[in-house]
Amino acid sequence: MPRLDLLLFPLLGGYLFLISFKITKFYHQRIERQRLIFNALIAAIFLTILALAFDRLILQIPYIQPIRNWFISLNPYTTLPGLNFSLLIFFLALPLAWGLNILLPNKASMLYVVERWGNQIELLFWKSLNAKKDSEKLLMLTTKSNKVYIAYINRISDPIGDPFVTLIPNLSGFREKNTLELIITTNYIEVLKHFIDENKVQLIDEKLGVTIPIAEISMVSKFDFDIFKGYFNKSEPNSSV
Repeated sequence: MPRLDLLLFPLLGGYLFLISFKITKFYHQRIERQRLIFNALIAAIFLTILALAFDRLILQIPYIQPIRNWFISLNPYTTLPGLNFSLLIFFLALPLAWGLNILLPNKASMLYVVERWGNQIELLFWKSLNAKKDSEKLLMLTTKSNKVYIAYINRISDPIGDPFVTLIPNLSGFREKNTLELIITTNYIEVLKHFIDENKVQLIDEKLGVTIPIAEISMVSKFDFDIFKGYFNKSEPNSSV
């Protein structure tokens, strides 16, 4: 009868690696779930090669080998051929994923994921968040409820699960239901200037930050005050808070 444990532990190790390493975790939120099993098998093959190298190059070092043998002796099924190596593959998966997560900066992994698998809205958010010029940071967001924000992007979530975006509004308003005309009702600019002048920049996100699920956003576009100022003159904000 075939030994399922020789396949099961490496396969589970490959699965744990894929859902723990940031890039592969993000990737498997973007594709069909059925491919996760196939990719776990591929990951198990690479883990097997790594475990073989680890066993030969590290665990066979004279002063480490007694520790290796002690761990092996703890396994009551140590006489089963291949079981200890199968378990080694399994137990290497998570430390390897965690180590790669530490070595790879979160910004670098996010950049790779968003540029490779992100949608157009996520790409706009990412470019706005990392733009060097203030004039390139402003976006106009319209939600499914026709609420509109002209805002800076302050934070975006990891592109997994239910992604969200946190923004700092400069202006807000709504689109008229029938004509979709943009009506600006609230001006936050003076409030933002007040926080900056009082050296309370760290409070801006707490006091003015707005978090919106990306699924609730219907439209995003770049925004330029110089281009739209003629339009805004037609609809002055009703308040400054």
